[in-house]
Amino acid sequence: MTLANADIEEQNPQQEVHFAGTNDDDVSCTGHDHDEDPYTSESIRNLMTKKENDRIKMFRLMVLGMLIMTAVVTIVAKVFLGQQENRNFETAYGQFARTLADAALEQQQSLRASCRSLANEITAYAQQTNQSWPYVNLPLFESYAKGFFDHSKAEFIGVQNLVKLNETDDFINWTTAHYKDWVSEAHTLHYGNTDLLNTDPARYNQYISQKGPNNTYPPDKDRPYYAVRIMQSPPMRAYGPTLNLNLATIPGIQAIHDSLLQLKYETLVTRIKPFNAVPAEEHQNFHTDSEADNPHSFMFTPIWHEVQNPDSGIVGTLSSSVAWDASMQDLLPEMVTGILGVVRNDCGQEFTYLVSGKEAFYLGPKDHHDPKFDDLGVTVELGWHTHPNYTTTPGHCQYTLIIYPTDEFKDGYTTALPATFAIVVACTFSLVAIVFFIYDSIVQRRNLELAQDAARSDKLVSSLFPGEIKDILLAQQDVGDIKGRKGAVPGFSGSSGFMNQPDLTSTQLAKAYPHTTVFFGDLAGFTAWSSTRKPEQVFELLETLYSAFDSIAKKKRVFKIETIGDCYVAVCGLPNPQEDHATRMVRFADDCMSKMKILTTELSETLGADTSNLQLRVGLHTGGVTGGVLRGDKSRFQLYGDTVNTAARMETNGVPGRIHVSHVTADELLSMGKKNWLTPREDKIAVKGKGEMDTYFVAIPENGAASIVLSLTDTESHDDTGVQPLDVSALSV
Repeated sequence: MTLANADIEEQNPQQEVHFAGTNDDDVSCTGHDHDEDPYTSESIRNLMTKKENDRIKMFRLMVLGMLIMTAVVTIVAKVFLGQQENRNFETAYGQFARTLADAALEQQQSLRASCRSLANEITAYAQQTNQSWPYVNLPLFESYAKGFFDHSKAEFIGVQNLVKLNETDDFINWTTAHYKDWVSEAHTLHYGNTDLLNTDPARYNQYISQKGPNNTYPPDKDRPYYAVRIMQSPPMRAYGPTLNLNLATIPGIQAIHDSLLQLKYETLVTRIKPFNAVPAEEHQNFHTDSEADNPHSFMFTPIWHEVQNPDSGIVGTLSSSVAWDASMQDLLPEMVTGILGVVRNDCGQEFTYLVSGKEAFYLGPKDHHDPKFDDLGVTVELGWHTHPNYTTTPGHCQYTLIIYPTDEFKDGYTTALPATFAIVVACTFSLVAIVFFIYDSIVQRRNLELAQDAARSDKLVSSLFPGEIKDILLAQQDVGDIKGRKGAVPGFSGSSGFMNQPDLTSTQLAKAYPHTTVFFGDLAGFTAWSSTRKPEQVFELLETLYSAFDSIAKKKRVFKIETIGDCYVAVCGLPNPQEDHATRMVRFADDCMSKMKILTTELSETLGADTSNLQLRVGLHTGGVTGGVLRGDKSRFQLYGDTVNTAARMETNGVPGRIHVSHVTADELLSMGKKNWLTPREDKIAVKGKGEMDTYFVAIPENGAASIVLSLTDTESHDDTGVQPLDVSALSV
């Protein structure tokens, strides 16, 4: 039937009805016989009915069988899936529990090692300077404390010198002569100034004090020894009362000091105590929830008279805080919640934390875990004490961490009921499911191949062109050609690509960018260096440096243009405008120089000592550029214009290890409040086509405070602050 005939028949259903009616009449005339035996006809009808009933019965049996099979499969699937989910839950929990346990033990061991290291630093200083105990104070203690905090996750560290009864007068005279300098130095190193220091000399106790009732600190006399606090971090806010305080008079501390003197080499931990050693405004940064309620202990470490010689005698102690939630933070992925950590000691104390993602929340004292998870508890001994008689050591508590799951955690591994029944139905109609999944698998594999090809092509194009150029290229490519080549990227197929056979009548791929800063960076000394190296070594150096520069460019939102041998070219301010393109590019150049120093030093071990002598010579110029793609063979995104040429001249006339900028870039930096970055070049440089030019060197101060005063941020506008672009001659003022 032709398509026209089909249309005619579709439009004339009456004709089909007529023919069908005629056929029915013919059948009626030949099939109806009034003389036929009715019983024979009835028998035939009964036979047909019986056969139909048999078919229905068979169908019912099939349906019943399918229902029975479905029920069996449902029960089996439910039991199987339940067991599998439980195994998945236990496996996942076991992994996370071991992670928490290992991290907790490592954190506690790190804290102990950090305390021992700091104690050895103090002892070594006393030995090297021939100072006699107890008249020892470690200069720049805050610098050592900062490193201690970085490695230990502790919040407080204090130093107590052990003073004998016959040394008290000389010791007080010594502290009285120096305490102001000690505390002022600590504030300067910790806060950068002494603004928070209460300099009232009346706060200073010119005697060894003890902790009395109602926050009083009366004189402490007639003791065999005194554990006198002279150093701490964060520093004390006034000259008292903790300075010259005999720490052993605090309840529970006397016993632990006595134990330290007896055991010589042990590190001991106190009971859980109220923690107020750190100011609230600093302490709140350490905990997710209330820092006042969070459990803390203090760990005491002996300071020996000689380094690594416990038998030389104890001359002081270190006291450091133990925040029990520190070992349970920043460990689990954000989506993992519902794991409990129960910290227990043999001094009759226990308390519970809820670990949720990267945070640990204090739930309060007592053990809050569900008893039904008893069998899943993971226990780790936070063993501070190795002495065989530790159970009888006064003041010391042995700590244990026990980890349990919760219903919240288990629920994350329980399959929803609809999903379970979907699996049961899929098992019941296995044939259909198998066919479907085979087909679906083929389709997915095909789609995956197409997606992977497209992703690879898109990644390649994105690495060569800005986003807006890439979009234009893809939009102009023939859709049919894209499908025929499985998503190949225009210009990279070789024969029929848009870039290889361009339509020169279409829109040109070019755009003006009026506000940019161009970067030229050249490796000074590279030519001589590379002449004595193998090609593999040359490429190892360039790939290492350029890869680092690329990473910095991504962070700074700088667009890489190309590399030409040992020259790296980049631009800031395109494809998206950036008001702070000049300052951003200076920071990029500074980071590249710093990174290159590190990398060349490291590579000098394998590529030769003179590798570390290589330096980056940088030239910057600010202005408008034209960016685009010249369509044809091996096309790429390029920059054109006087700004590019001038930036290249800035690099050529620059100095290795310095950032050389034009007066235009200097004006831009001035408008952003970066006057303190600029240093005028003493001599003018001759630039081809421009004559002599005044140029400048740029260096970012190590202390950025001055630039902060002049500029709110690198990205904010300065029109509303009254800061106007300054004449570059002001730089010589």
